[in-house]
Amino acid sequence: MLISKIKALVFILICLFALVGCSEDIKNEENILTLDDVVTALESQKLNLVSFGITGYPMKLNDVIPEVYSIGVQAAEEQDNPEFIHFYIFNSEKDRMKGTTEFNKNMEGAHFTTFPFLYEKENALIVYWSNTKEYPLLTKPIEAALEQLK
Repeated sequence: MLISKIKALVFILICLFALVGCSEDIKNEENILTLDDVVTALESQKLNLVSFGITGYPMKLNDVIPEVYSIGVQAAEEQDNPEFIHFYIFNSEKDRMKGTTEFNKNMEGAHFTTFPFLYEKENALIVYWSNTKEYPLLTKPIEAALEQLK
């Protein structure tokens, strides 16, 4: 009789551990942003993003190659030198943090013709390459877009 009670108790504990483990997986999946989520949020800030594809050799961070978008400019602005946004979508927030660390390490001592501004949200890293260091045009729209995400 005592053995059957112990078996039942062990079975219940195993079921509880399985349920807790499954609920953690669901919670982790809910915090994953997609490229579409981030692009849609930025476009809601009246930014005209144009997929640029992969040109040259964009920096690979933590085994993630970025999606590169150019920023559509008004007709009166200079179109010969567009600004770019690199979207790195990692598998997890922890992977994004490793990617950010790798980016910062790679940029030590670099000399820029465009200036990187990093924005992080959950598993997404956005690198906005501005033509000016002092007056980046898209800081406020990018920050507003990231605030509206989850």
